[in-house]
Amino acid sequence: MPIFLFFFSSLAFSNVILDEVTTTDKASFSFQTVCSKMVRHESPLIEVVSANELDCMGKKIAVADFCEKEMASDPYYLRAYVDKDSKQVICHSGKKVIFKYQCVKIADRRLCEREARLSCSEMKQKVARRLDIVHASITKSEKGIKELNCYFESLP
Repeated sequence: MPIFLFFFSSLAFSNVILDEVTTTDKASFSFQTVCSKMVRHESPLIEVVSANELDCMGKKIAVADFCEKEMASDPYYLRAYVDKDSKQVICHSGKKVIFKYQCVKIADRRLCEREARLSCSEMKQKVARRLDIVHASITKSEKGIKELNCYFESLP
């Protein structure tokens, strides 16, 4: 039975319209575990830099890189994020992602100014690492704002 998750907090995009994931698994790792596996020195002081990054005693770690290694055998690994409350890194797996983004900010408009497949390929690295792009399009909202539409799924 698929579980749907609206996943807005770990993305740096404020104009995400939809981020629907059919979840297969979530693996949790303590900050200490992440730092001990990713840096060569002790890390008694660990700080959250962002929803996607930890600071292990001066060495910044992209949690997606950690999860990429930890989830090497999982064909459905999608993304990673920091859960500040539980002080854990979550490695998220799923079989399907529907992602819609509204191109409002000037800095992000390039996503809707080029070929949709290229923009979805860029999003794939952030939201659906090991899935395939099944659909990519750019549409306009009722207000005339361009929207990037990406559908990711595991193809046989």
